[in-house]
Amino acid sequence: DARASLGGVLAALAAMWSSRRLPRDRKSGDFALLITLALLTGAGSLAFHLFASQWSELLHMLPLLLFMTVFLAIALNRFVALPPGWTVLTVIVYLIVSVALLTMTCGVIDRPLQPAWSLADAGEAGATSCLNGTLGYVPTLAVLLALGLVLRRQGHAAASSMLLSSILFLTALVSHALDSLLCREVTIYGHAIGTHFVWHGLIGLILFILMRAAMLHQTRLPVQEIIPPAPDRSRKKV
Repeated sequence: DARASLGGVLAALAAMWSSRRLPRDRKSGDFALLITLALLTGAGSLAFHLFASQWSELLHMLPLLLFMTVFLAIALNRFVALPPGWTVLTVIVYLIVSVALLTMTCGVIDRPLQPAWSLADAGEAGATSCLNGTLGYVPTLAVLLALGLVLRRQGHAAASSMLLSSILFLTALVSHALDSLLCREVTIYGHAIGTHFVWHGLIGLILFILMRAAMLHQTRLPVQEIIPPAPDRSRKKV
């Protein structure tokens, strides 16, 4: 159902409303970028539900991957205070591993989890995306969990948001992987709906939690680190 793709749009609108209530000195262009990517996540999901093909599946996956890439950079910089070089390296590794897993294909053993359109596009080779395309999201789960554990150890206020997001994301991954297998088993008023709606609903909630955490728990530099100290005029010229 295309209506299930509204999760990203609703998350973006809720985050937009929240950002308007922030003090001027706490607003950042990063928030606008995250909100835009959340909107694109909803739009990509809508395209996937309308056309259900390999190219629309990319539109379904890429905005979420880009959102998590930007958020990871923000979290490492503002929450963990990781040096810029290590932040860039971590983001690059995350992207490489995610893309590798998203493009990985599995054979016939994975077919019970595949939707009909995916099997039709597989052709004679029979190669389909692993676990109904779920494997490519595992690095995101690892990132959320690692951030939560590190921040909890540091006593950071954003730790609870990261840990909650990792639990919700794990639940979303299970619903995504089992959607086709349980499609005819999960029904409402006689209509088979599967578990894909759980994925979209939880993803929307997770996007909002992460954007809200970025807004509320950003690290603010002390004033003296932003504005250079006034010159000492008490010293006499020689």
